[in-house]
Amino acid sequence: MDIKSLRDYLLREIWRGSTVLVEYPSNYSIGDFVWGTLLPSIPEGEQVIVDDFFGIGDLTFRNYLRKESGERYRALLDAIRNIKLIKIGPGRGSYGTVINEIPLTYDTQEFMDRYYSCLKRLVTEFGKPAYFFTFGLAEYLYFGGEKAIRTILTLQSVLPIEDWTSIYFINGNLMDPRHLAILEEISSSVLEISLSGESVDVVIKK
Repeated sequence: MDIKSLRDYLLREIWRGSTVLVEYPSNYSIGDFVWGTLLPSIPEGEQVIVDDFFGIGDLTFRNYLRKESGERYRALLDAIRNIKLIKIGPGRGSYGTVINEIPLTYDTQEFMDRYYSCLKRLVTEFGKPAYFFTFGLAEYLYFGGEKAIRTILTLQSVLPIEDWTSIYFINGNLMDPRHLAILEEISSSVLEISLSGESVDVVIKK
């Protein structure tokens, strides 16, 4: 599967309520795919929520934006109007509308209370989203270890996510194999991006 096919797969083959893990190597510019290919293809009016740990999504956005101009640049600026952003920990929010900022914590109950309150407010004010993107989860797990994976597992178990598609973009080079195994087990679909020279391949692992 190539990158264009990955876009089509995520938009057309994934059922609402699914949790999708997209694993990529650290030397692949995931922002090129998300901002340049996936997001502009989402139908106009369909809302996207982004969880951004450590501002990783913001960094990928700005790196991508520096390389673009003309029609692709304008298309991206139009697409980010539908983004509602939840910032988790440090980092900027230069895309979409920042709805809330959650302090970085590895305490499960504290994170749950803050996140659930934020999500409830967001859904009440703006309605349920079509897609839910997450950036920086690998970094969160890298620094937080067992506490972090326990928090994410608990969060996935209790959140009312049956009405939207959750897509987690994971830097595979940062992941502890045991933590990755947990995320793969609880995901509906798992896709892996790999590089071979200048070729980008995508494998459906699950």
